[in-house]
Amino acid sequence: MKNKFISFGILLISFLLFTASTTSFVSDPQNLFNNQTKELVTQKNKEYQKTKNKPEIWLLSLKNSNDINKIRPMKNQVIIVAALQNKRKNVQILVGKNYQDVLTQNKCSNIIRYAGDKLRSEKKSSFNSGIRLVFNACATLIAQKDKLSYDKNSLTQEELQKIDHPQSVSLVWGLVIAALISFGLVLFKSTRKPH
Repeated sequence: MKNKFISFGILLISFLLFTASTTSFVSDPQNLFNNQTKELVTQKNKEYQKTKNKPEIWLLSLKNSNDINKIRPMKNQVIIVAALQNKRKNVQILVGKNYQDVLTQNKCSNIIRYAGDKLRSEKKSSFNSGIRLVFNACATLIAQKDKLSYDKNSLTQEELQKIDHPQSVSLVWGLVIAALISFGLVLFKSTRKPH
């Protein structure tokens, strides 16, 4: 009888340890994320659990955008939320205290803007490509802060530049248009005859 209790206790402890170690970093009740995206998130978070700071990047899908305000990430978490809003997907990045200096509100907005075309897509594969881009951007910035090694999914310096300066392309076009308008005004004034 005593051996049965000991065996049961060991079995119970083993079960609890096993389930605790297989934490899922993806909660997808709205079925927005495909397997490739889920595997990327799971694999990266398994790697993170072997590091000193143990950062976590979670994916979460919600039925309603209003529920985003109820989510509070823990200090070492970044949560990428995709919520349905009038048949559109509202994607936001929620950042725990430890990573707010590298993933500022402005930086998070720029990341989402950078992946915007893919995130707005009606195609599940394109949307997931955008989610992976957002995830990889967050992971790259966390790797920089925690001095972790980069992997094949890390963003390049050029991609990070585009996130940091999204208006640089618009600025160039703005300057070109301004120059053309100035040239047109000078040309117009020079061709006008005085009365």
